[in-house]
Amino acid sequence: MSKNKEMLSNLLNFGINLNLNSKKENLYYAQCFAAWMMQQEDFDAHLASDKDIEVYFSAELVMMVKIDKSTLSIEPITESCFDAVLMVLRFVSERHDDIMKEFKKLNTIETSVDVDEDEDSEDDLEWI
Repeated sequence: MSKNKEMLSNLLNFGINLNLNSKKENLYYAQCFAAWMMQQEDFDAHLASDKDIEVYFSAELVMMVKIDKSTLSIEPITESCFDAVLMVLRFVSERHDDIMKEFKKLNTIETSVDVDEDEDSEDDLEWI
C-alpha cells in the first residue's frame, strides 16, 4: 500500500484527535465546522445531531463527519467525497487553533458572568 493510501486509510479508520476536553467543546467545534463548510463555494453542511454533520458537494450528500469524544471521523457516502475530505483537512489545519482560542475565551466570559451572578445573589441575601 502506498504511503498516501495508508494515510487516507488511517484517517478513515481512526479519525483526527482534536484534543477537545468536553461535550460542550465538541459541540462548539461541530457548529464551527458546519458554519465554515456552508461558506465554502460548492459545499454545504447540515448538523444532523450534536455530533453528526452531513457534508454536501454540489447539492449531493457526499460524506458524514462525526465529532465525538475529541475525535473527528469521516464516513464517505459517495465516491465523489475526495474534495470534501480535503476541505475537512483544510479546516482542521487552518481553523483548529483559532476555534480552540475562541472556545476558551467564550468559556472564560461565561464563567465570569456566572461568578458575577452568584456574587449579586449573595449580596441580595445579605440585606434581607
